[in-house]
Amino acid sequence: MVTLNTEHRLAEPTIAVLIDYENVGLDSIQYLFDQLSDMGRVIVKRAYADWSVHRNKRDQLLEHGIEAAHYFHATRSGKNASDICLVIDAVELVHTSNVDAYVVVSSDSDFVPLVNKLRSSGKLVVGAGRRDITPVTLVKSCDRYIFLDDGATQNSEAPTTQPNETRTQARRGRTDRREPSNSLITRALEASQDGQGQVPGSKLHQTMLRIDPSFNFKAQGFLTFTRFLESRGEVRVVRSQGPGDILVQLSSQREAPAPTREVQPEPTRNRNPRPAEATEIPVEP
Repeated sequence: MVTLNTEHRLAEPTIAVLIDYENVGLDSIQYLFDQLSDMGRVIVKRAYADWSVHRNKRDQLLEHGIEAAHYFHATRSGKNASDICLVIDAVELVHTSNVDAYVVVSSDSDFVPLVNKLRSSGKLVVGAGRRDITPVTLVKSCDRYIFLDDGATQNSEAPTTQPNETRTQARRGRTDRREPSNSLITRALEASQDGQGQVPGSKLHQTMLRIDPSFNFKAQGFLTFTRFLESRGEVRVVRSQGPGDILVQLSSQREAPAPTREVQPEPTRNRNPRPAEATEIPVEP
């Protein structure tokens, strides 16, 4: 789970979802919103495309409350028109709206500069796209990356168009498979453990996401991160650190014994001391 830190912790974090429709379509869009549900409140939902070409998809937009950002193709390929408008809107939102996190729904590595710009402005950036064409550079640039394939249904919508340049970039560095979870856990734990080889569960999860933004324990069938850890043989949940956190260590690491306080023996006391015998003083006659 990704937690947003804001100045007003009681205020719910706000999220803007910007969709490059002609790159990824609306595959598993409900799955995406489900994944974002624990992050905050989505206040902006826009899908960018030439909607005169995709008129039959407007009902799907309305169903999810997504605003159709319509732009005619400026070139035959139509590559730059919607992409540029998405970038302009994102930068404008930084200066005009109180948005805490941006979700860029695209598999196009052309959005890497935008992601870097948003992060340098102090914003959390989540990417979302399809595993088979998403370049590693885009995944690593985001704070978190959600693969829509993880929630795809059998009747999912296929994307209508994909620019040739994006296809070339995807072939060069696409993310064909996830890093094995055991290797990721070990790397993250070794990087964040304390002197006793332990790390709080929340910190471990954060470190794992920084190493691999595409890590998603829910996509592996677990409701909570704790249950995911308990299913792994390479780590052990040691004990609860507080009401909402745990401590984790490698299974090969012996559990640190609780510190013991040396008890000093109490001095022996004579509870019933014998009274001192009176000394007879001889009296001269």
